[in-house]
Amino acid sequence: MKHYTTLLACGLALAAAPALADTLPMSWTPPSGMTPGPIEATSAHLWAGPDGASAMIETGGLTPGNAVTMWFVAIQNPEDCAANPCTPVEAMGMADQMNTVATNGGGAVVGADGRVRISAFLPTGNVAGNFYDTAFTDPETSEYHLVVHDHGPLLPELAADQLSSFRGGCTADSVPPFYPESSRTDGEGGPNTCVSRQVALFVPSHLRTN
Repeated sequence: MKHYTTLLACGLALAAAPALADTLPMSWTPPSGMTPGPIEATSAHLWAGPDGASAMIETGGLTPGNAVTMWFVAIQNPEDCAANPCTPVEAMGMADQMNTVATNGGGAVVGADGRVRISAFLPTGNVAGNFYDTAFTDPETSEYHLVVHDHGPLLPELAADQLSSFRGGCTADSVPPFYPESSRTDGEGGPNTCVSRQVALFVPSHLRTN
């Protein structure tokens, strides 16, 4: 199993005693073509504190040899969402209202066993590669979406973009219509179809219903 760990602000250097720590299984998304719901033998870990948020996903069921990226999305005004958790349209299509931060958390080539592991750290302040003109200021009260974005078969000439951007290797039609223009220009396009296949949704404690 190949894995890649992104080094945002010196990697997983979060304080030893985070204010939030939680673990969930990864789940299939409706666009994946699979029945939405938890995926066996997968996990998503989230730690958040005053300095930022760290995440690690270990997942499977993916196509061997495909390039995938993990997207680290923080919705800083989740109480403004009509749904709980926030929908993709609210998180990505209403960023000004939701004060969303969204950036690449790393990439990997899916191993022969269909599995990948990716970890990342999202520091407070201005975030490199953020799709929006927002700053990460509320790590301890944000809602987090960790998304596995499948870029299709690895294309040697586009491999770097497939592992580090949103559209790398894929057609413009692959980008959902409610996503920002910055996602359409993030990476060199190609012939593949990109699909956000898996997600873990971390609702902050003050908004949980059970």
